[in-house]
Order: sequence, then structure tokens, then C-alpha cells
Amino acid sequence: MKIVFISLGWMFTVIGIVGAFVPVLPTTPFLLLAAFFFARGSQKFHDRLTQSAFYQKHVESAINEGQMPVKTKIRIVATAYAMLLFPFFLTDSKIVKIVIVSCMIIIMITFTVFIRNKPTS
Repeated sequence: MKIVFISLGWMFTVIGIVGAFVPVLPTTPFLLLAAFFFARGSQKFHDRLTQSAFYQKHVESAINEGQMPVKTKIRIVATAYAMLLFPFFLTDSKIVKIVIVSCMIIIMITFTVFIRNKPTS
């Protein structure tokens, strides 16, 4: 099982790094997933990821302080919504549409209630 967690950790790390350079792909959620899977698969990889400057730049304040810049929050939510709207309009299933709308609501609650806005300096 550790191999699966480590593989998922690396996969999400790579996607997160690509997301730093591709405007429509968010970085923070993928690095959070990578940290989650590395924590369960390899303490060594988890420590490496969380101590990297890239991770600290994009994720550290969200984790430690529960804060994130408004611009980052908007980018993450907009990207997530864009990705969820594709299947929403492509399916005729009411159940799938309900699940997608539920995910959108959860995303909005998470980013407005649980993650505070980071004050601008």
C-alpha cells in the first residue's frame, strides 16, 4: 500500500508543479494531495516536499495559518468550477448533476469559511 501512496504523492506533485506554470491548473490542491499521500507512504518524501521552497511558497500559509491570498483562492475556485461544469453540461443524469453541484458548494464553503483571506502586505 505504501507504493500506491508514494506513487500518488509523486503524481500529484508533478501535476502541482505543472499547475504553477499553466494558468488553468491550480497548484495548491495538488500539493496538498501530494503531502497527504506522502504522509501515509513515506516520511522522507513528505519531509522533502514540505521543506521545499516551492511547497512553502504555494501551500505553507494555507496549512499553518489557515490563510490564502484572495487571488489564489479565486484561481483555485474558478479552475475547479470550470472543470466541474464540463461534465455538468455533458451529462443528462440528475444524480451526477446533484453530485457536481454538491461538490461546487463544498468547494465554495471550504474556501470562504475555512480558509481565511491572507492580508496583503
